[in-house]
Amino acid sequence: MMSSFMRKSLGQFLATLMVIAALAVTSMPARADALDDARAAGLVGERADGYVALVDSNAPANVKNLVKDINDKRRVAYQKIAAEKGVPVEQIGAITAEKIIREILQPGMYYMDATGAWKTK
Repeated sequence: MMSSFMRKSLGQFLATLMVIAALAVTSMPARADALDDARAAGLVGERADGYVALVDSNAPANVKNLVKDINDKRRVAYQKIAAEKGVPVEQIGAITAEKIIREILQPGMYYMDATGAWKTK
């Protein structure tokens, strides 16, 4: 019999996997490549809440549009998973952010820490 802690941890793990899968499905390959390019150029970084943001406010319009598009897709995915799992949408975003920062970001790419400061991986 599983303890409530183990059930909660397993549920969070499964929710994270679902978010990553949903993001992979909802992001067209061209968008994923564009996001990777913008990250590598230091224009875009990952926030602790699971969304992307401009690191450079002078980024070109296409990068600003990319950030909006990616965040819109993530918001829909997070809301869907949060509703299915009965957890706050913020929890889904935060879990996803941790996974993206830990496993997807490459050295030199930016992420925002808990204080709101940009850091490089």
